[in-house]
Amino acid sequence: MKDPKLIALGVRERAMRGDDAVDIALWVKAELGSETTFFAFASCFFHGLGVPVHAIRELEGWNGVGGNRDVPDSDVRRSLDPYVMPLRQQ
Repeated sequence: MKDPKLIALGVRERAMRGDDAVDIALWVKAELGSETTFFAFASCFFHGLGVPVHAIRELEGWNGVGGNRDVPDSDVRRSLDPYVMPLRQQ
């Protein structure tokens, strides 16, 4: 597993270049690897975009991250877009 703080830099870069929130989340999941914890996943968004824990917590179980809940991609966008979209303007 790569260092979540290093991945956080990539999260910010991807948000700034206009990547979709779901694509960013999929990239984070791939970078962390299949054995990652939800805490590591969440910390990438906390350090990269300042996403508070309560916002990212809604995604626990999405696409197998930290569990297997049925979390649609639209929920990923709803949780992350408020932090991704403002960076697109920079």
